[in-house]
Amino acid sequence: MKKTKLTALLLSLVLTVSMAGCGQEIKKSSSDVNKASVPNADSSAVTTSSDTSDSEKVTTAATEATTTTTATTTKLDETGTANPAADYASIPESGYWTNNVVVCDQNKGPKIRGLLGFGADESSAKVFTTMVNDVKKMVGDKVNVYTLPAPVSSAYYTPKGMDGVTSDQHDATLALSKTLDPSIKNIDAYSALAKHTNEYIYYRTDHHWTTLAAYYATKEFAKAAGVPFTELDKMEKVTKDGFSGSMYTYSGCQEFLKYPDTYIYYKPKNQYTTTYYDCDFTNPVKSELFHEYAEGSNLYCTILGTDMTICEMKTDVKNGRTLVLIKDSYGNAMAPYFVGSFEKIYVIDMRYTTIKLKEFFEKVGATDILFGSSISSFYTISRAEYLNGIMK
Repeated sequence: MKKTKLTALLLSLVLTVSMAGCGQEIKKSSSDVNKASVPNADSSAVTTSSDTSDSEKVTTAATEATTTTTATTTKLDETGTANPAADYASIPESGYWTNNVVVCDQNKGPKIRGLLGFGADESSAKVFTTMVNDVKKMVGDKVNVYTLPAPVSSAYYTPKGMDGVTSDQHDATLALSKTLDPSIKNIDAYSALAKHTNEYIYYRTDHHWTTLAAYYATKEFAKAAGVPFTELDKMEKVTKDGFSGSMYTYSGCQEFLKYPDTYIYYKPKNQYTTTYYDCDFTNPVKSELFHEYAEGSNLYCTILGTDMTICEMKTDVKNGRTLVLIKDSYGNAMAPYFVGSFEKIYVIDMRYTTIKLKEFFEKVGATDILFGSSISSFYTISRAEYLNGIMK
């Protein structure tokens, strides 16, 4: 294997195994859950499948940060756009690698930003797109299938001169269409976000995109799906300070605690109910979509609370459309925006669910299936292999 190809595979893998999400199951209603049960968004260890290639056999164990912060960040304006003084949207001037992450603009106050790399390899992507094509064949013409690869922040915020941090993520997004069935709509979230890089679309202290970025991407999906979409000014905005995410855990750099992010989320105002099931779609528990007791380094777990359940949302939208979102942790931020678009929504995590997909799609009456995750998952063989194993 050529060195450049191997490098791309390893970069993509580093990002993927680092994408541990909210790891603890919900067993009570949100009003009864002990606040201490909300896990760190990156506290669990993620191991790739044992039958993957040698270049993929990597395990990342991210330990929970033992230090928290109550520092207050510079406020955002009412549109969610960053105040220029906070430097949320500035492109870093410099950066260096440490523990598989890039620490950018250290010693420059609130400019500090952490990045994870991404590498695109066509053969890995083809394994994933072949799996998606097989899902389309399985469900037939009456069910719509979509892909939405979410760019990671290195797509827009890599310092000049740091070659090799990321492959061209727009090219990587468009390349998926080459091997996808023509009936499958591939949503270009990269272009949607490229118009808003001066806004607060990625955290500086965490590897996820913000709920504002997920809003712009989900809006593109709604257009492709032909469903209604609720604009931000029709939702309730909630702002919480003091979010220092995974980048401190990965790098150990104290400045990520000193200059934390602001966590912002938007709550739908239409009527809906939320029920959580175990990963095999048993043991239903009614709860809340937003777990608002989350705080500090756990704030990313506010939406859905955990990755290790299946979430069902029933809404007052009467269009007969049922969406199944198959996601990694990037999909959490997307979930609230579907509440005004579909009659029913099911959110399952591609890393943890154990249901048989064919049976599940039929049981819930899926009309639309969206593979919505970080772009890295689309370029990781073990993701596709796991889903192939639970296809039927």
